[in-house]
Amino acid sequence: MAVLMEAFLRKIPNDYVLKKEYLDAYSNDIETLILGSSHSYYGLNPAFFSSKTFNAGYISQTLDYDYEILKKYESRLKKIKTVILPISYFSFFEKLEETPESWRVKNYMLYYDMDTAKGLVNYFEILNFPVKTNLKRIISYYFLSESSITSTKLGWGTNYNSENAQDLIESGEPRARVNTYINKEGYQVIFDANLVTVNNIISWCKSRNVKLLLVTTPAFESYCENLNKEQLEITLTLSETIGGNYSNCVYLNLLNDPRFDSIDFYDADHLSNIGAEKLSEIINNLINSTK
Repeated sequence: MAVLMEAFLRKIPNDYVLKKEYLDAYSNDIETLILGSSHSYYGLNPAFFSSKTFNAGYISQTLDYDYEILKKYESRLKKIKTVILPISYFSFFEKLEETPESWRVKNYMLYYDMDTAKGLVNYFEILNFPVKTNLKRIISYYFLSESSITSTKLGWGTNYNSENAQDLIESGEPRARVNTYINKEGYQVIFDANLVTVNNIISWCKSRNVKLLLVTTPAFESYCENLNKEQLEITLTLSETIGGNYSNCVYLNLLNDPRFDSIDFYDADHLSNIGAEKLSEIINNLINSTK
């Protein structure tokens, strides 16, 4: 029964499979590659870019997996000119394996064919959720024909529609709190490892004459005012330093950008479909102006 359940679960289409299949088929044509977490997954829509663009970002995707994706497809990304790497308040302090979203690690092992995780649990569907949850997933897809795909063909997340937006005031403090790591045990080790990863990404881009665009995406005021000042200062200062010290890097801080109104947000730190269109056009114009 366990073997059958594992087989059925792996056959259910998901966003990781969608992204890998696109990258397998079209990496040779990609000119702009978007990486990052949910801030880019929901905030940057390739449909509004004039270059051939794909969004390889995803929910809770951390810097180490951004780099793994680059390495996996490095021989195929022959036309790539720009890599967009969102640097959020939490980016330098977060590692997927150490978060409540650690169950997502198995998706990179199973559906991206990576082999970087430790522990048997990261290589099996059935070991990451209770039996009841896995049965619901099987029933949902095989018997109710419900899809778990939330991405467009170009990798943009479609779930955060403005019509279903959350309360921007109430979501501010909880969203800021869950993304604050600086006072948690072990954060320094993760921070140091992430710095190495960022340097590797910079080197990867520089060796291929690729522009690396670091972007801190917009957030609503209720989120910004609840951020830990020390963690925020480290993030912004380090990003500005990278943008200033490396000829192939540009840093754009849009955290408090006045062009974004409440209608542009789904919750206090994620853009809605309306905000995604606006941000995508801003980034696209920047890329075109620096060619």
